[in-house]
Amino acid sequence: GGAGAYFRGGKYYYRKKFVLPEEWKEKTLILSCEGVYHNARVSVNGHIITKWPYGYSNFYVDMTEYVEQENENIIEIMADNEKTPNSRWYSGSGVYREVSLLIAGQSYIKPEGVKVTTVERGQVQVLADVVGQGDVMVEILDGKNIVASGMGRELELQIKDCILWDEDHPHLYTCKVILSENGQKIDEETVRFGIRTLSWSGKGFFVNGKETLLRGACIHHDNGVLGACGFRDAEYRRVQILKEAGFNAIRSSHNPISKSMMDACDELGMYIMDEIYDYWLIHKNPYDHAKDTFLQYWRKDIDAMIRKDYNHPSVIMYSIGNEISELGTPEGQKLCKEISDYVKQMDRTRVVTCGINLLLASMAAKGGGIYGEKKNGKENKNGSMTMDNMPTSAFYNVLMNKMGGVIDKMSAKPAADKVCDIIDPLLDIPGYNYATSRYEKEAKNHPERCIVGSETLPQSLYKNWQYVKRFPNLIGDFMWTGWDYLGETGIGTIRYINKKTGENIYSGLAILAGCGVIDICGMKRPETGWNKIIWGLQDKPVIAVDPVMNYKCRRSASMWRTTDAVESWSWEGCEGCRTNVIVYAHAQRAELYCNGKRIASAKVKECRAVFKKVVYIPGTLSTIVYDENDRESGRAELISATGKT
Repeated sequence: GGAGAYFRGGKYYYRKKFVLPEEWKEKTLILSCEGVYHNARVSVNGHIITKWPYGYSNFYVDMTEYVEQENENIIEIMADNEKTPNSRWYSGSGVYREVSLLIAGQSYIKPEGVKVTTVERGQVQVLADVVGQGDVMVEILDGKNIVASGMGRELELQIKDCILWDEDHPHLYTCKVILSENGQKIDEETVRFGIRTLSWSGKGFFVNGKETLLRGACIHHDNGVLGACGFRDAEYRRVQILKEAGFNAIRSSHNPISKSMMDACDELGMYIMDEIYDYWLIHKNPYDHAKDTFLQYWRKDIDAMIRKDYNHPSVIMYSIGNEISELGTPEGQKLCKEISDYVKQMDRTRVVTCGINLLLASMAAKGGGIYGEKKNGKENKNGSMTMDNMPTSAFYNVLMNKMGGVIDKMSAKPAADKVCDIIDPLLDIPGYNYATSRYEKEAKNHPERCIVGSETLPQSLYKNWQYVKRFPNLIGDFMWTGWDYLGETGIGTIRYINKKTGENIYSGLAILAGCGVIDICGMKRPETGWNKIIWGLQDKPVIAVDPVMNYKCRRSASMWRTTDAVESWSWEGCEGCRTNVIVYAHAQRAELYCNGKRIASAKVKECRAVFKKVVYIPGTLSTIVYDENDRESGRAELISATGKT
C-alpha cells in the first residue's frame, strides 16, 4: 500500500561462490554487512551462522570456521521481506548497503575496534580492541603530518595547537593503529575523527563551548529514483544540498544512518541525530518487529549503531525511538530508562533523546491509543485497523492532516505534563514532535529542562524559531521533512479539485510523500529561501508563484505542506489567468511589479507577504521590500522564458 509506495515485498537470495586463494588460507574471514532489509540470514556452505531481524543495523559475521580450505565455498545472504506492511515508509528490500569481506591473521584489530574520544581540548583517548597478541602503536595524523603518537591498547595523547571540529570548521584528524608482532606489522586500522566537546543544560546546547542552535531537517534513508540503495555520491550530494539550504543538522528518521552519509556530514559540517527505532512494544504495522523480536534484539541493534557512530564528530545525539505510544505507560517508561541507561553506558559523550508524540503517549496513559489496538486486554499483533479497515499508520496520517492543530494543543494539556515529568529524567534532552504549544510552558515551569523540537511542521518554522531564539532551553527545530521521500504517499501533496465535478485533476498513482522543502530530485523549493530568511542566513527576498494552470481549481493543502508555489514566471498558455504570489522577505512591507508596473503592496507577516489574484503577463515579475523605516531592503525578480538562445 501507500506506506511502502506500493512496492511489493519479497524474499531474496544472494550467493557468492569462491575457492579460497592460497594467501587467505589459515586467515580470519569476517563478512561485513551494512544493511540488509530485513530478517537477514547468513549461511556458509549450508551452515546458518547469523540471523539479524532488523533491516537497518550493520553487523559482522565471522565465517572462518565454516570455510573449506580446498573446496568451493558458497556464501548466501537471504533477506525475507515477504510479509508486508512492516514499515510506515518505503524500506526497500534485500541488500541495499555495502557488503565487504575483511581478512586478517590470527591476531587482529576488531572491526570498529578503534575508539577515539575527546577528553578535553587537545587531549584524546584512544582504545584499541584487539583479538590475540601483539604490540599496538597509535599515530594521530593531521593530513600527512604525525602530531601525536604512543604505544598501548589504551592511552591518552595530547595534540598541540589542535583544530576543533564544528559545522563551520569540519576539520578531521586520522588515527592510525598498527598491530605488530616481533617487529612485523600484522594489522592496521585507520579512522577519521574530529576533536569537539558537547555540553547541554537549561542554558542551551554547546559545541566546543559555543551555543549552537539546531536548524534541523528530518530525512528518510531512500535516494528517490535510486531507491533505498546507499550510494556514496548520492549521500554526499544530499548533505551538500541540505547544507546549501541552510540546515545544520539532520535527524535520521527513523533508523540508523548510513556510513557514507556520516562521512559526508563529517567532511561538510552537518550535525546528526541518529535514530534507532520507530517502535518498541506496540506494533505500528502488522509485520514490524515490535514486542518480542524487539525485546530480544534491541541491545544488539544499539551496540551496532553506537560502534558505527562512535568516531564520527557529526553525531551529537542518539534518539532511542520515535512516537513511542507506550511512553505514557509504566511498562514503556521502565523500558525507556533501561534503553537510555544502556546507551549512556556505551557512550557518555553524546545526548540521549527520543521523539515524543505527547498526544499518543497521553492516550496510552489512559488506556487508549491509535497504534496497537487492544482486544480482550491483549494487543492485536496483526495491527489495529480503523477507519474503514485502513492500517493504523495510514490512519494516523489522515488524523494528523485533519486535526494537526488539535494534536499541538493537546501537547500542553495536564495529561501531557504528567508524561513529560516522568520521561524528562530518563533522557538527556526530550524531543517533542508537533508540540509548539509546549515550548513556552516548558520555559516557564522548567527552565532547567533542555528540550528540542524533534519533529515539526515546516509551516510552523517562523513561530518555532522565535521560541528557539527566545528560550535558551529550546535548542532547535527539526522539520518534517527536509527532503521528500518514497512512501507515506501523498501526505504532503497539494491537491487540485475541479470546482464543477469535485474530482482530483491529478488522478495518477502517487508514490512520494510530497512534503519535503527539497524535492525528491534535490531541487530546493522556495520555502528553503523562507527558512534561510527566518534563520537570518539570507537577506535577498524570494518570489514564489502558485501553478497558474490550476487557477480554476479548488486547492486542498496538507498539514505538512501548505504551498506548491515555485520560483517561476513561465506559464505557457496561461496569459491573462490569475494566480497567487508569495514574497518571502525579512521586511515590513513588499511591493509587487509586473513588467515595471507596480500592481500591489502588502504587509510582510512572519517573513511572508501574499498577493492574491495576480494576472499572469509574461515578462518580468519583481518585488521591492522595505524595512520598518520605509527604506528599501531588498529586491528580487523572475523572468519568463522566451525560448530564445
